[in-house]
Amino acid sequence: MQDIHMVILTAGILGLIFFALTCWVVAERNKTKQMLGDGGRKELEVAIRAHANFAEFVPLILILMAFIAGQNISPGFLAVLCGALVLARILHPLGIRILKPNVPRAVGATLTWLVLLACSISAIILSI
Repeated sequence: MQDIHMVILTAGILGLIFFALTCWVVAERNKTKQMLGDGGRKELEVAIRAHANFAEFVPLILILMAFIAGQNISPGFLAVLCGALVLARILHPLGIRILKPNVPRAVGATLTWLVLLACSISAIILSI
């Protein structure tokens, strides 16, 4: 049962990050007076994409984490996955602000993909 608490803590931390990303989009919308779409405004587009990227990946990964936490998975492995996801979701929006290839965005994206892959494979293996 301790494993699910780790996932719950991770979800809470990620919820705060998502809230911060939401505030970023709202601030950009208020600044640009653009209430729908990005209106061709690069700063708003970046904020919207950072927010959307989070929403595209994090819910499925958390669902997978919750499923595998209820199985016989190593608590250390789950802790690494949770920590990597939090780090990834902090790095990605920091890097997406830089409008050229950069390390924070690449590491954030890659870590997110690796956590998704590890959780997906673990769920398949644990279900067999």
